Amino acid sequence: MKSACRDNHQTFRHAVFRRILRVYLSCVVATGIVAAARGDFIETYVDRTDVGLWHCSTGVPRIIETSGGNPGAYLQQGGFSSSIPTWASISMRFQPGVSDPYKIDSIYTGDWTSIGVTSIIADLNVIQVATWTTDRAVTLELLQMDETGFNINYDATYTLPDLPQPPVGWQTYSFPVDANSPTIPQGWVFTRGDGTPGTDAEWSPFLHRIDLTGIGFYKPGFGYPSLGTWILGIDNIEIDFQTGPSPTPTSTATATASPTVTPSATPRATPSPRSHPTPVPRPTR
Repeated sequence: MKSACRDNHQTFRHAVFRRILRVYLSCVVATGIVAAARGDFIETYVDRTDVGLWHCSTGVPRIIETSGGNPGAYLQQGGFSSSIPTWASISMRFQPGVSDPYKIDSIYTGDWTSIGVTSIIADLNVIQVATWTTDRAVTLELLQMDETGFNINYDATYTLPDLPQPPVGWQTYSFPVDANSPTIPQGWVFTRGDGTPGTDAEWSPFLHRIDLTGIGFYKPGFGYPSLGTWILGIDNIEIDFQTGPSPTPTSTATATASPTVTPSATPRATPSPRSHPTPVPRPTR
């Protein structure tokens, strides 16, 4: 009976609610104990929401295109130069007082430990390549700033395999996070702001306050040329979590520019079209 319940749940999950906000309860075990709730939030841009204000630069317009995504609507930004082209979402705590149209508090930053974030997944498209080198990769970077917002407390990166050729076309990139892990999860490079290694005991406290989340085409510590201009697309930005209340996207905005930031990430499989249900807002904390 329990096996049938799990099978039915998996079929329903993958066929209907894959990559949209969902909170569910596991099958009830014989003792009556219920497993912890799980869920996720995904930004599809299908209804022109712009929850995380993702951007690569503050100097050129961002456009929510109504078609051409994976599938449907997606966010595009182009006409900027960068040695490390990166999509980033930054909180209001990042460099307070500095004029920036793309600071916002959303599910993509903030307290990831309390809701038990388990992974980040995003679809990226390199529409126009500036300068590519064989040692580029996709990197997810997370920053926690100090109380002033101008100095880094902690920096964590997770880099996927090298991409010898530009990944033109939609590709899906998946990064494990495990905010409630008692140790630094495998594959992560976790350091303090002074460059010294972070400890297992500091991992979960670090994820209690994320101030910048970035996904970029680079590897930390590598230098790249900054020639030509990029046109990049991003779609289906998904954050999966284990516990706590349903995520709350803050009020949306329709901005047309983008701040320059330096984050990282890497591909997981060939792109596959996915349904684009409307994101469901989470309640205000």
